[in-house]
Amino acid sequence: MKTKFSKLCVILLSGLLLFGCTSRNTEPLPEVDQDNNAAGIILVGADQAKNINVNDVESIKLYDLEDTLIEKDLDKQTIVKAFNESVIDDTFYITMITGYRMVITLKNNDTITITSYGDDSRVVAASETMTYHLISPTLATILLDN
Repeated sequence: MKTKFSKLCVILLSGLLLFGCTSRNTEPLPEVDQDNNAAGIILVGADQAKNINVNDVESIKLYDLEDTLIEKDLDKQTIVKAFNESVIDDTFYITMITGYRMVITLKNNDTITITSYGDDSRVVAASETMTYHLISPTLATILLDN
């Protein structure tokens, strides 16, 4: 019995040594675009799916926390450009609302609701099918402007 145990140990140790000495493909992992964002990964490329055309925008309205319409002249071109150029971020965000809420209504009656949670560069945008955590200082500033 003693000889079987020692032969088995020798075979296992030999296998481990051979496995440890085999060459491996050591290609470096691709760089993750963090944009000084240590908490999460910026989903580069995924943001093209959320782009909208300025000609498809019916209206853009701002609402306060009591859901009162805020009369403010908003430039469609600026808002759409800021939305399209924003970057989707997968970091966590606080689920509270502060500042204004922006509702973009498209000509096909779809809506995109953009809310602030107090961050000066990030907002949350929601449509009927998706919710995006966006990095957009322009939109965040508009929603936090009193």
